[in-house]
Amino acid sequence: MWLRPLALTLQLMTASVLLACLLGLVGAWGATAIEGRGRLGRWSSRLFVSAMVLAIVLPLVLHAAAWEATAGKFGWVILTQTGSRTGGNSFAGVFAGLIASAWVHGLVGAALVALACMHGSRQVDPRIVDASRLEMSPLGQWWRVRMRVAAPWWITALVGTAMLAATEMTVVDLYGFRTIADEFYLLYAAQPTLWSVVMTCAVPIAIACGAIVWWSVSRRRGNRVRSPRHGQPALDDPLGPFWTAVACLVAFVVAALVLVVPLLGLLVKLGHVVSVQGSQVIARWSLAASVERAAQTPQLFADELFWTAVLGLVTATVATIIAWPVTSFTSSRVRWERYLDVTTIGLAVLPGPIVALAVISVFQLPVPGFQFLYQQTIIPTVIALLARGLPVSYWILRTAYRGIESRVLETAALEMSWVRRMWSIDRPLLIPGLLTSFWATAIVTSGDVAASLPVLPPGVSTVGTRLFGLLHSGARYQEAALAIWYTVAITAIVILLPRAFVRVR
Repeated sequence: MWLRPLALTLQLMTASVLLACLLGLVGAWGATAIEGRGRLGRWSSRLFVSAMVLAIVLPLVLHAAAWEATAGKFGWVILTQTGSRTGGNSFAGVFAGLIASAWVHGLVGAALVALACMHGSRQVDPRIVDASRLEMSPLGQWWRVRMRVAAPWWITALVGTAMLAATEMTVVDLYGFRTIADEFYLLYAAQPTLWSVVMTCAVPIAIACGAIVWWSVSRRRGNRVRSPRHGQPALDDPLGPFWTAVACLVAFVVAALVLVVPLLGLLVKLGHVVSVQGSQVIARWSLAASVERAAQTPQLFADELFWTAVLGLVTATVATIIAWPVTSFTSSRVRWERYLDVTTIGLAVLPGPIVALAVISVFQLPVPGFQFLYQQTIIPTVIALLARGLPVSYWILRTAYRGIESRVLETAALEMSWVRRMWSIDRPLLIPGLLTSFWATAIVTSGDVAASLPVLPPGVSTVGTRLFGLLHSGARYQEAALAIWYTVAITAIVILLPRAFVRVR
């Protein structure tokens, strides 16, 4: 019974990883190649990075809504309002099943791979770059030197892409592609069996264990790349006019596929008006209709917007309150830090339906008050979302602590207690990290559908769960308007957060 879902899961993982690898690596090359080519090149590279960051922070359900509005049953590419119509348009009906699921997962993975590869390529020792100039062309330097140095980063991003495809069920359920996670959600969420839980967790746990073993072996062999302390690597030799144009085109195409085209699809769908005149179907775009529909959205979906904000902010607050002292305690204790690394990775790889099932099982225990909390409060939902929020908060704060010199913490530990040091010394130095942790956790948890959908109390609906329900019948202007409002909110947070850092400093 599980062979077919397992085979479909492996197909989705393979297709997503291949697409992410292709687009991510060539996009990273294009953005890096134009980075040092004057002011226009720097701005173009920064816009590419911004597009990749925004694509990563947007929840998968928003990506699915955007591509459904673009190429789905009622997508504007079809240019009709009858999704079952296939005649006269060869593209109709193609965006479904494996193609649609792998496309959405692969593009999100491409953004991960591009950013990871660009970061890793900057860790090359300038002496290696100078030596490679004697024997290699600028293209050879990138593909044969920097790509190899950046391998730990972009391979990790590919593993994350495979993990996302193996554990996420929102997109595959939308397109009827029955992976293991979706099979569990449909058939066993209400009455799970031990074998179903084992099968659902087997693939992500196997991937996580393999990644941890690979990382440990690479570290012991000395293949871990260290950031050079003597400065950033020098720029490559200038490319010729032809290859510079190719690099610019490649970066633009990748950014367009990952972010611009789906967002444009939402905007087009928002004002998409179809009318029938005689025997002809006429499709047009109306600015007035777009403005009117967008203005009605806050009132039409007021409850969804309210509960999305509440759940995101509450979960982010709880996750940051838990993760900060834990990270502070383990920052100077290597063994405890490793245990916590493995624990947070284990939480992150658990499929959302499994997390929701565990929370439901706990609150079904015969303990006074549990039934009330489960049916009348959002506490079970917040606990389920913490399985996603805590790893995000922990790893951001862990990275922030790495930016503090160890001698500062060691000196403070000699004069004050751990709690006082954390508040008096760590807090001022970690304000940017705490802000990033809070808002990143809020964004990630507010868009998590798989973990929250089974444990939402009656009468509570979020933007993600509402979109998940509406998109099964195709994307229309209501879904497009709701997705646009959610995207604008997330974009505003991403844009305003760096400015908050500047004011704090």
